[in-house]
Amino acid sequence: MISLDQIRALESRVEKAVTLIASLRAENASMRSGLSAAESRVVELESLVEDFQREQEKIEEGIIEALRKLDSFEDSVHESVAQKTQAPIKAPVSPVAEPAKEDPAGLVSEETEKSGDSSDSLDIF
Repeated sequence: MISLDQIRALESRVEKAVTLIASLRAENASMRSGLSAAESRVVELESLVEDFQREQEKIEEGIIEALRKLDSFEDSVHESVAQKTQAPIKAPVSPVAEPAKEDPAGLVSEETEKSGDSSDSLDIF
């Protein structure tokens, strides 16, 4: 037969099981809520990453375009320098100095005035 002590021990175990189940359900609900928040954050971060990648691509395209323009400019400068070095030597200038040319903006340097060379080419070397 079943004794009263056995019934009380069984009742105690059932109460502990019910308490544990309730605790586990609360923990499960909390974890599901956290998971939902984490998933929404992942979606937000993925969107930010996509935006960042698009911006990076635009930046890279801009840098590449700037480098192309710089290469083109550098090539034109090298061509200009090559043309100057291949230009025929000018006849000697008479020792009489030419009158100074007027430069309203003051852009002609003294050296250019002395040499008489007022070309519009850019000489960066």
